[in-house]
Amino acid sequence: MLQVVEHFLSIQGEGAAAGRLAVFIRLAGCNLKCQGFGVSAKSPKTGQSLRGCDTLRAVAVGHFGFLRLSADELVGTVQEYGKAAKPIVVITGGEPFIQQNRAEFARLLWLLDELGYEIHFETNATITPDFKTLAVLKKCHFAMSVKLALSGESEARRINKDAIRTIAANAKGAAFKFVLSGRADELENELAEVARIAAISPTTPVWLMPLGANKAELERHAPAVAAAAIRLGYNYTDRLHIRLWNDKEGV
Repeated sequence: MLQVVEHFLSIQGEGAAAGRLAVFIRLAGCNLKCQGFGVSAKSPKTGQSLRGCDTLRAVAVGHFGFLRLSADELVGTVQEYGKAAKPIVVITGGEPFIQQNRAEFARLLWLLDELGYEIHFETNATITPDFKTLAVLKKCHFAMSVKLALSGESEARRINKDAIRTIAANAKGAAFKFVLSGRADELENELAEVARIAAISPTTPVWLMPLGANKAELERHAPAVAAAAIRLGYNYTDRLHIRLWNDKEGV
């Protein structure tokens, strides 16, 4: 069984596939905490204040719990969502590759591929995907959301050169997606870090995205990040789901 936080039909709000109809499967668990992103939530179990990223429920699964679903159940759900038109399937987290050694992980990918679904992964690129055992991964698209120092994680924990190079060399499509604060006192340091990480795989396209767990935060940070992307020749991605639904979950 796979540990799943949620699944839903929406549009992809970020990156190269922004605007596309998508079914999201959010797997539980993450190997990073990213407390520097500053999103807070109260534990429904203990009442304590938790801090992390905007997918905190997928990270702090001990506090929020998860569903146990089989690959067949998930594929059935995808098919139900996609009755009107065939969506892409975005497997995200947390960090989805925490569960790559589960038999149901492989079965889910093979079933989706056999049915003709285009599979996308959103990963922090700290865990090397097993392209040898799971050859179907070579048909998938990867958004590598490598974390910068603003995440609060150490460089040793958040940058895995082998994982980045393996994904770039084997995936059907791969791109970097970096979250920047857009703050004047931090932006140039963040951009220098982007350049260093992007150099690990210099032919992989780069997307810059503003930090923004809600609409007000996004609007505050977006202009500077967009201007930096234009100035340096990077791609810019907004966060369409935040623009449309603010900080509502499950969209």
